[in-house]
Amino acid sequence: MQKGIKVNLALIIVFILSVLLLFINNLTTPRTLSNQELLVNGLFLFQEPKEISDFSFESSNKEIFTKNNLKGKWSLIYFGFSRCPDECPVAMYELSKLANVLREKDFYMDDKQWILITIDPERDTPEVIDKYAKGFDSEFVGLSSSRPMLLNLATQLAVNNKMPPMDNNGHNHEHLDDHVNNIILVNPEAEFVGFFRPPFDISRLSLTYQSVTQSN
Repeated sequence: MQKGIKVNLALIIVFILSVLLLFINNLTTPRTLSNQELLVNGLFLFQEPKEISDFSFESSNKEIFTKNNLKGKWSLIYFGFSRCPDECPVAMYELSKLANVLREKDFYMDDKQWILITIDPERDTPEVIDKYAKGFDSEFVGLSSSRPMLLNLATQLAVNNKMPPMDNNGHNHEHLDDHVNNIILVNPEAEFVGFFRPPFDISRLSLTYQSVTQSN
């Protein structure tokens, strides 16, 4: 009789552990969301990816970053600047939290990269913007280039950007105040596939980002 009770208890324990493991697996395994679910959670995907023409930016240590550096990796690109008072630090902080969450989940990171492009190249040198980016995460890369190159890429990625006033003389920075605060998503084919819309929230960012990049 006691042997039968022990066997039943053992079976119950095994059953409970199996259910618990299944529950934990469901919580930690990213789910593939529909485009509507992605949109509700802040990620807009285009029906067809958009090609990006070649470009050339510079990071610290004279490292050149071109379209070829986007190939083979999922890239998150944010346009901001080092003297940004509010929106940029918030977005960059959320991206740093996303990177940490993914690492904690042992998410595959070898084909992922995180890029900050300055919209203030007149003041943000490659060294300045790269140092600013790495202040949020050591894996982040900060890039700067000439104003025409910036405008070319920003236009392709649907990021509103303005020329500084002709009589600026380095003092008027109002042209920096109304840039589009989206996080750009580029696929491993170096194509513009969509963007994350503010307000940014780590739970939504993590959910949508993993859904899109997990099976690719």
